[in-house]
Amino acid sequence: MTVDTPDLVRLFVEDARAVSIEAAAKVLGLIFKSSAAEHPQPCPQCGGTDTFAFNTSKQKWNCRTGGAGGNDAIGMAAHCFGLDAHRRDGFLEACSIVLARPVPDHAGSSAVGTALLERIEQRQLHNRAEASAKAERQAGFRERERAKAVAIYDAAAPVGRYGRLVADYLEARGCGHIGASRWLRHASALPYWHGQDDGRPRELHRGPAMVAPFIGPDLLAIGCHITWIDLTRPPKYRPLLVDQLTGETLPTKKMRGSKKGGLIPLFGEPHAARWVGGEGIENGAAFAAWEGWRGDTFYFAAGDLGNLAGPAEVSSRFAHPTLNRLDSKGIARPVMVAGPLPKADRAREDAMWVAEHVSELVLLADGDSERVMTAAAMARARARHARPGRLIPIVWPRDGCDFAGIAAGARA
Repeated sequence: MTVDTPDLVRLFVEDARAVSIEAAAKVLGLIFKSSAAEHPQPCPQCGGTDTFAFNTSKQKWNCRTGGAGGNDAIGMAAHCFGLDAHRRDGFLEACSIVLARPVPDHAGSSAVGTALLERIEQRQLHNRAEASAKAERQAGFRERERAKAVAIYDAAAPVGRYGRLVADYLEARGCGHIGASRWLRHASALPYWHGQDDGRPRELHRGPAMVAPFIGPDLLAIGCHITWIDLTRPPKYRPLLVDQLTGETLPTKKMRGSKKGGLIPLFGEPHAARWVGGEGIENGAAFAAWEGWRGDTFYFAAGDLGNLAGPAEVSSRFAHPTLNRLDSKGIARPVMVAGPLPKADRAREDAMWVAEHVSELVLLADGDSERVMTAAAMARARARHARPGRLIPIVWPRDGCDFAGIAAGARA
């Protein structure tokens, strides 16, 4: 009995589905950051500095610029190589990459018959069991992380009487002189965990930090955003954090708990009819200061571009007009950009929430990010959050700048 190619391909696909994020990252040549589970780096497809990350503990990957992510090695390989995993040829090529072997064809057929079919069924059962167990682990991990994030936020002091360092930081960043804030908080000595010592988390730094919540539509915290502060280090006024093993500079901001579907409130109240916000806290605060902290406005931040805009409809992907990269065969191909149309079967948690009563949603773009990809994401955000009668202007700073940088320069 000769086994047809479709059966070999089925086994090939099931084998690829069993490849872990960590194993695929090694095959793809991605950068591992010391002993940490989170590995931020430039996106192989979109570029940037730390726009892409994979997590070997959560078994997830994410690209903030491209608005893409997932929990499987095949999708990660497809994104890194600019393949369309929704097309058969792109999907199979991504499988080939993570397995480091070619897609089966008729020349590769064999006469193993029933044994091969049994192996396919066993692999499918194994993959389903692994997926179920992973989902349970991730659900438990998310709940524990959410509880830790809420505890960090609850333990911090409100900005105002006890949190002047946060106000001083925002003023130094060009965000004007703020008074008290209902939402922003200050921690005087918050630990920064990175790597491990003898299997336990290692405290790399401890210092003052701004802590902001991620909130859902019920206004309850589901996570927190942390920015460590050092007012002696302009222009960003954040500490220099260095991995002691690799010498690499680490990010001075972290998100804990859950951010999906949430947003970071900055100033004002969500019941306002006018909302203003973009990716980062400093940009939103700088724009708020520029327009005089309007009393009819709720100012917010999304945390990142992916949470602002949500995933794109696959059919709206387009080739970048100037950027190219080499595919797995060494051929230069255009970088594919996540398009301006939101995913049709969108889920509520795919992007930040916006209250239905909002009649004007002002979206703030970053001028210091890659222009084409950012413009597509901003157009996607406008399309996703559009409602009859709702105005959604997109405001851009000068090219190569962000609003906080412009404000800080003007202040200087």
